[in-house]
Order: sequence, then structure tokens, then C-alpha cells
Amino acid sequence: MKKNIIKITGLFAFALMFFSCDSTQDVTPIAEVGKPTMTIALPTAITVNEGDLIPYTLTLSAPVGKDFNVYIVMNQQTSTAGNLDSDIESSTVNTTYQKLVTFPAFSTTYSGVIEIYNDDLKEGNENLGITFGDTRTTAVSFTPVVSNVTIKNVVKDELTLDFHFDKTFYGQNGYSNTLCNLASSITPAPNNKYDIDFVVYDSAFNPVSYPGSAGAQTGACTESLTMKLADYPNGLYHITANLYTNADLDFAMLSFPLVGSPQFDIPITVDYLRSGSIDKGTYTQEAVNYFTSNTAANTENQVVDVLVSTVGGVRKFTIQDTAGNISASGKVGLKKHIYTKK
Repeated sequence: MKKNIIKITGLFAFALMFFSCDSTQDVTPIAEVGKPTMTIALPTAITVNEGDLIPYTLTLSAPVGKDFNVYIVMNQQTSTAGNLDSDIESSTVNTTYQKLVTFPAFSTTYSGVIEIYNDDLKEGNENLGITFGDTRTTAVSFTPVVSNVTIKNVVKDELTLDFHFDKTFYGQNGYSNTLCNLASSITPAPNNKYDIDFVVYDSAFNPVSYPGSAGAQTGACTESLTMKLADYPNGLYHITANLYTNADLDFAMLSFPLVGSPQFDIPITVDYLRSGSIDKGTYTQEAVNYFTSNTAANTENQVVDVLVSTVGGVRKFTIQDTAGNISASGKVGLKKHIYTKK
């Protein structure tokens, strides 16, 4: 009897040892429950303007318990648009162009937009090929959407003019200075600086007071004026330079270290830009209208003329010199909008 108890105990111990060893082995994995399905609502072909927003919507069949990422990738082989044409931006890691979308946990819908940038270039239509969704997203099941976006050029309804007049000049014993840094030793501040203001007149040389027309009279070294078509009726506009203060530069022969400085010309250059229509360029004031270092304060000379006109129902700007020679011209374009699927 005692021997039988010992045998049973031994068998029980052996069985425990067997199951203990077996518990450390791999077990058959539990079958994965089906993932939620994500639907991507985005047109497969669309035409938009620069500055537009393209909406999209992601919908899940069931929520996911954590945030997950979805990627919008530019198809570089089919795109003529570049990294600066939309917010599908460059990744320095893999040099692809992409936009990251984070779908929030416990939600079943998410909406966002793809932004098309409004650049300054005058250009034809561009194509933006994109794929919404790739293999990096594993939390849900989905079919990527391929979309081809045609981007149309847009012209701004405004002309920007930047006026530059700074110049480096020299005196005795290696002395040098610039007009923008020059301060008179005779006249006290704040009127001791070299300052040119730019004034807008109509065709009869009457000063205008349209919104923003006094924008280039700030005392800055580079003055800037924005002419909006909505503010300016058709007509010719003269823009002049008024030498508001000259830092007593015309009395240089009385003040060391400018004693003996030769007279020099001060030409004014104008950077002009109308986004989408007039490429950025530079116009130089006619030589006959230059200020010189001997020009007295409160002298006023012509700089440039701007013609606002309507041709074939389309309004445009034309930049020309005071003799009527055209430097640049550009027409009005389309308005920006948010694309709505029809």
C-alpha cells in the first residue's frame, strides 16, 4: 500500500514537471479581430486656383482607441508643382513630399484641408499628383485615394512698389557713409536724417488720398506703396519723390569729414511686383530726375508713372516712365475660394 502511494505521488510530480516545462513553450496566437475600415473622401480629379483649400473627410466604421497617422504624399513623377505650391511639404528624412494627418482616438470622422499656396510667380497651370494614405498606416484598413489637382495661376488685385534710395559715399581720409545712416551735425533730431517721401498724384498732378496712398511716407529707408485696383479709378498716376530732409548734405563743404566731397547722383530704383501677373522687376528713375548730394530739402522730382486701365472688361496696371515708355504690365485675375464638391 505504501509503495502504491509512493508511485502515485511520483507520477503526479512527473506530470507537474511536464506541464511546467510545456508552459514555457510558444502557444498558438489568438486570431486578430478585424480592423475598422477607413473611407477617404477626396476628389480624384479637381481644378483649383492658387490660394484655394481642398477639403477631405476620413470616416471610420468603428473608433480606434489611440491616435494614428495618415500620410498624404506627393507623386513627384506626375507633379509639375513643387514643394512651395502646397502644404504637402518636404521631409528631410526620406526626401519625399508629404503631409501628416493625425486621426484622433475614439473618433469616427475627421475633416481637414490641403492648402494650395498663392505664390508670386506668373505661370501657367501646374499639376499636383497626390496619394492619400500609404502602408505606414496600420491601425485601420483602407484603400488609398489617388488625386490629380490642376492648379490655376491667380493674379492679385494689387501692385506693390518698393522705393530704394540708399547709397554709399566717401569723404576725406577714407571716410565713408550711407544715406540711410547719415545724420546731420547741424540740425537736431528727428529732422537730421536723410529722408525721401513718395507722393501719388492724379494725371493733373493733384495729390490723391485713396486708402494707402500715403503708405510710402513713413521715414523708413526703403519706402513701400501698395496700390489696390479697388481703390484707384482708371487713369494715369504720377509718383514723385519729395526730399523731406537731406541731413544737410548740401552743406557738406561746411562740415568735416565731408569737406571736399565731390557731388554725386542719387538715383531712385523701384522694385515692382503684381503676384501672378507682373513678375518682380526693377525700374530705375530717369537720370534727368535724379537728386544729387547738393539737392536742397523740399525738392520734388518725378519717379515713375502707373496707368490703371480697363481693357476688354479686364483691369490692369501698366508701369511706365514719365515719357510714357512701358516697363511692365499685368491684368487682374481670379478670386480665391474654397473648393466645394458639386
